[in-house]
Amino acid sequence: MKLKRIMAGVLAASTAVSLAACSDTTASSGSTTSSVTNSSAQESKTDSSTEGSENTNIPTGLTLTVLTHRTDRHDDGTLDEMTDAFEEKYGCTVEYQSFKDYAGDVSTMMNTTEYGDVLMIPDTVKLADLGNYFEPLGSYDELKDTYRWADQKMYDGTVYGLAHLGSVAGGICYNKKIWTEAGITETPKTPEDFISALKTIKEKFPDTIPYYTNYKEGSWTLAQWSSLVMSASGNPSYETDKLTSKEDLFVEGDAYYDVFKLMYDVFSDKTLIEGDPMSSDWEGSKLMLANGEVATMTMGSWAVMQFKQIADDNGLDPDDIGYMPAPFSKDGKQYAQSSADYCMGVNKNSEADVKELGKAYIKWFIEESGFAQAEGGVNTLIGSELPPYLEAFSDCELFTAETAPEGLVGVWNEIDKSSEVGIWDGDAANFKLKLAEAAFEGKGEEGFKAIIDEANNKWKTARDANEALAAYLAG
Repeated sequence: MKLKRIMAGVLAASTAVSLAACSDTTASSGSTTSSVTNSSAQESKTDSSTEGSENTNIPTGLTLTVLTHRTDRHDDGTLDEMTDAFEEKYGCTVEYQSFKDYAGDVSTMMNTTEYGDVLMIPDTVKLADLGNYFEPLGSYDELKDTYRWADQKMYDGTVYGLAHLGSVAGGICYNKKIWTEAGITETPKTPEDFISALKTIKEKFPDTIPYYTNYKEGSWTLAQWSSLVMSASGNPSYETDKLTSKEDLFVEGDAYYDVFKLMYDVFSDKTLIEGDPMSSDWEGSKLMLANGEVATMTMGSWAVMQFKQIADDNGLDPDDIGYMPAPFSKDGKQYAQSSADYCMGVNKNSEADVKELGKAYIKWFIEESGFAQAEGGVNTLIGSELPPYLEAFSDCELFTAETAPEGLVGVWNEIDKSSEVGIWDGDAANFKLKLAEAAFEGKGEEGFKAIIDEANNKWKTARDANEALAAYLAG
């Protein structure tokens, strides 16, 4: 499987990486163009790079407080058990604090200096403000050939956070057994093929729900469709190109239009979705997908292991859970975006020794903890093996979105928020919710067009009023 290299640059010398100053390393010399390495090569790389790792200036006896959104892995003891090796290695104690409303609670804590020592960086922190809250981990040039998505929490060339794991955004979870027994031998490559497959499933298995909307959850479940857009575009500079061309957000034949037209068409066919989307149930839907009551739902690759776990817990076959590329093609080829999950950063207000321990923890978490593999995530370390469930992506080109050029960093999100289009949001005025409701009510093509025209007008007004974009275009 190829992972297309989007960012160019030379391999940084390991001695220059400040993140590596306090611990051993499994830094890869690979790049995102490389095929995944075989296990023996990776093991050899790991063995050779850990020599001398005990030579550290970090004193023993320190306590490191780590804030996490993974309440499940905190509650079941997974994080504590996993961290025993780190505590032994550095003679320290790691204390986890988990939050159900992670972004809200931690954003509030960040109004003080007390917000743990290592934490998942909330998206509420603007890139330009990263340095006010977090310790630099190194320059982008130093880290980009070792870690995927090193630009995600970067400002002015300095990296303040690294992804604890990543995922493939452009995909759909499905029950492989149901799809196979329905006679569908190839995953769909177009919206028409996808809808045809759902109809075939309904014909073969009348009691199975071909597609589960999970509409009741509103904001985050509908936002899973937004995560398909970059993959559907096949273009790593898609957002920048949209801004600089001043093209509408929704253009027929383009990614936003195609993705949400597919959502609208699926939601409009009552034979393909759950009987009452207003009372759908996310937790319950996991078991429904695992046991074949549901055949398909749009989710990021992060959800695969949750479905597999539910299957295993209920005596079902975890291998029935599959993950397929989104049904869109460009010039006969499918693409999928790989993207970062939460990025870990170090609180700049922590004591100096604790900050160094925090950097060592981030490096260890990515390279040695095994957390990404256990969760079925894509490991941040370049050259690490991709999880087996991505086998359906073997003919699909993976790419990482390009960083916005200087002058346009954050502008896309600014326009989205000021326009109140809400690509990722889910308030009552949000276009995704409006599309879903119009589809359920059978408003047809006119209903779809009215909603995307409104979104285009809101986007255009905010875009044309954006001073940063105007300055960039003026050169």
